[in-house]
Amino acid sequence: MALGAVVLTVALLGAAGPFRQTQEFRAVVDCEHGLEDCFAREPATIAARRTYTTTSTSTDANGHTSTTTTTHYEVTWQRPDGQRQARDVGPEFYEKAREGLPADLRTWRGEVVGVEVMGAAAWFLPASGESLSYWLYLAHLGLGMLLWGLIFGWWDGFFMLIFRGFAWMFLSFIPVHLLTQSLAFGLEPGVGLVVEIGFGLAFLGIAGWMLISTLD
Repeated sequence: MALGAVVLTVALLGAAGPFRQTQEFRAVVDCEHGLEDCFAREPATIAARRTYTTTSTSTDANGHTSTTTTTHYEVTWQRPDGQRQARDVGPEFYEKAREGLPADLRTWRGEVVGVEVMGAAAWFLPASGESLSYWLYLAHLGLGMLLWGLIFGWWDGFFMLIFRGFAWMFLSFIPVHLLTQSLAFGLEPGVGLVVEIGFGLAFLGIAGWMLISTLD
């Protein structure tokens, strides 16, 4: 309980600065939505693009293993000074961002937060938003430790500790993602939001079942 309370407190204190910076970024996003050039612009060129896959494996409390393969779409652009940067983008943007095409970068405090090619745009969380998400994950971990000490507090092996910790953190993935995205960019109603919420509910259901199944 004490360790959980300390972790939760440290995480919330650490999140204060990134939260304030993300709010400042959101103000510029709202300004940009007003059809004004509120972000700095910089020309660039699409230098390369590729697809790659990652595979993740998970094991439930009964020892059953499942494997998931995800396809990623990566685009690399080159700035006027020769610096290159690669980021994962959506498949729609990937189709239009062909090598050699000019790109229009959006920057905030020197950081690339958006890129536009042939009328298609991809936006990225600023470093403050990513930092905020990490602190929120840590806060979720601290909350789990605190709740475990308050409600259960028993020990049944190192493996179960790791498994429950994984299931508990699995609960936070989509909620933290949606929260940081909404703080930075807002959530626009539409099919994309419905799909994300659907995935979030599925994640919560799977992780919740994994966690509850270990409490028998």
